[in-house]
Amino acid sequence: MAIWASDNRNGHVREALTLLLSQGVIDDFRISPEDEFPFRIQVPAGIVPMTEHQAAHFALGAVTAHFGHLARDSEGTGTGF
Repeated sequence: MAIWASDNRNGHVREALTLLLSQGVIDDFRISPEDEFPFRIQVPAGIVPMTEHQAAHFALGAVTAHFGHLARDSEGTGTGF
């Protein structure tokens, strides 16, 4: 079972940013493929230009920060914490 609708990294990053947007973690994002930093992610501090690699790491960190407590606080996770 695949968790991604797309089959490439660019699509995966787009899907991750869409999740973050729908959850209110980021304010907006725009992708301009012709730019040196094609991913423009809007957060309360402003618009942050990123490469695909940077945006992928940003998304991972943002998801971990936003949803990590759910994994740690869930009963039956088997973590022992």
